[in-house]
Amino acid sequence: MFTYLFFRFLIFIFRLVPFSLLYKISDGVSWLFYKVVHYRRDVVIANLKNSFPEKSDTEIKEICRKSYTNLSDIMLESFKGFSMSENIMRERFKVLNPELINNETNANGFSLQVAAHYANWEWGALAYSLYIYKQNICFYKPLSNKFIDVYVRKQRSAGGMTLVSIKNTAQIFKDFTTTNTAPATFLLVSDQSPTSPKSHWVKFLNQDTACLHGADEYARLYDLPVYYIDIQRISRGFYSLNLKLLTTEPRKFPPQGITQLFMCELEKIIRHKPEDWLWTHKRWKIKREN
Repeated sequence: MFTYLFFRFLIFIFRLVPFSLLYKISDGVSWLFYKVVHYRRDVVIANLKNSFPEKSDTEIKEICRKSYTNLSDIMLESFKGFSMSENIMRERFKVLNPELINNETNANGFSLQVAAHYANWEWGALAYSLYIYKQNICFYKPLSNKFIDVYVRKQRSAGGMTLVSIKNTAQIFKDFTTTNTAPATFLLVSDQSPTSPKSHWVKFLNQDTACLHGADEYARLYDLPVYYIDIQRISRGFYSLNLKLLTTEPRKFPPQGITQLFMCELEKIIRHKPEDWLWTHKRWKIKREN
């Protein structure tokens, strides 16, 4: 209960903090994580060196430093996001081409969107339903604190996004696509490190990488158009989301083909601006057996 009360206290505090002060606080948090606490810094450096062997130590260090600014911004913006009005959210987070989904007619209006832990995906979850006028189902891993989990789900639902536990993924896809006539979108954050033995393996950032199989499997099973959700930081505190169509014919791809398509798109984005990905994540903890 104490953790939940502290969480709500932070939301209240950041409701009062103006954006100009928010980013000064974020600079301090970033410095603390990077210089003092060294939060997962070994993980970040190792991930960067393995991903970009062509970059010098100076370049790696600079990306590392900027990645902590990205991390602290996302953390503080997430708390701020719970109290932001619709008008402010629309001002700071824009979906550039919502008509791609709103006008989708294939597969009875159902579609699948894949996203990554890039830029501010948390605001993306809050803003998405302001622009996409369908039932928006986002699969997530429930938080360990049940009180915080209930609060977060309630806040997302109020904004039009329905959070569903990843444990219920298969059943939700089946229920919606076979018994629900209202159009729906299914959102999967697909760049986590998997735990399932069904992992798809791809070459990603110069490394053999285990990938979640869900988006690939469900897109082909239910013949769903697949879009990549490309979130970019335009400037500090301002973001855009661009929907990129990956395929309208998922069943033409072999198993793992859509996974490869998604990861290739993500790699291009990361290479263009690597500091905005979540490098503290232990992405390559699973090693491929020979």
